[in-house]
Amino acid sequence: MYPLSACCTKVRLAECVAPLHQQLNSTLRSRLARSVADLQAAAVSRYAAVDHQHQFSLTLLRQTRELRTLERLYDTRQAEVVRLRGEIAAFQDVEDPPSPTVVNLESQLRQQTDEIRDLELRLDQAISDRNTLQDQNDHLAEEVRLAGAEIEQLQDDHNDLDRARENAEHELQLSEASLARVQASLVQAENQIPPPAIPPANVVATDVDRLTRERDEARTAATDAEGQIAPLRRELRAFQDMHRSAQTDLNCHRYTHAAATSDLIQTVKDRHAARADANRYRDDSSDLRKSAPPVPHDPSVLIC
Repeated sequence: MYPLSACCTKVRLAECVAPLHQQLNSTLRSRLARSVADLQAAAVSRYAAVDHQHQFSLTLLRQTRELRTLERLYDTRQAEVVRLRGEIAAFQDVEDPPSPTVVNLESQLRQQTDEIRDLELRLDQAISDRNTLQDQNDHLAEEVRLAGAEIEQLQDDHNDLDRARENAEHELQLSEASLARVQASLVQAENQIPPPAIPPANVVATDVDRLTRERDEARTAATDAEGQIAPLRRELRAFQDMHRSAQTDLNCHRYTHAAATSDLIQTVKDRHAARADANRYRDDSSDLRKSAPPVPHDPSVLIC
């Protein structure tokens, strides 16, 4: 009676475990599909970042060409000023000595020339500052890119740990449920054992020995199941510790990424301000050159 009951119990346990294994397999496949989709999305994001960096490089190249064009225009205007001053010097030879009005105008012209030179120095400094800000901007952009890649890697590791933790918890639940069923069967079998009685002289106590062996085997199976669950519990605790550590690293890198993004935004604002100052210096220099009176003066002050 009892061996047949034990066999039926094992069959029922197998029938219960098989659907659980199928469900676990289906769950793992769906998670694998989601992981592949996430990987493809990360690849698309990386390609978009590379394309954005390429567009930024093209913009920087275009700005450099525009700056060189402005420098050539500046040189052309300087040559025109030198030519006009030569003509003024030739015209000055006709009038000797120069009148007080001419001397006063020459003094004003020298003052305006000094102001133009000062503006040119400030313009050069603004260009240098803009280049420095551009280098800092490139450096910060690279740091942001690296931080983003590292965050993506940490996010992938975090997802892997979550999946492993879920699998460990699922296996632990299955093992605990199996252990509970075995213990319940053991208790039921022990309850079905009749109290010990003195058998008749003509009855052999083989059933008692058989029941004792079955009880001992059930207890041994329960002990083995408990021994299998203990490593799973330790592994689960290890996965939980790794999960907490990965979460801490992820929060740290997110803070670093936010700080780098803030610095990048501030650098872009500073670069725009420096560019506006450079444009204003150019306009002031152009206005001063236009307002300079074309009058004759001493050739010794015609140094550009």
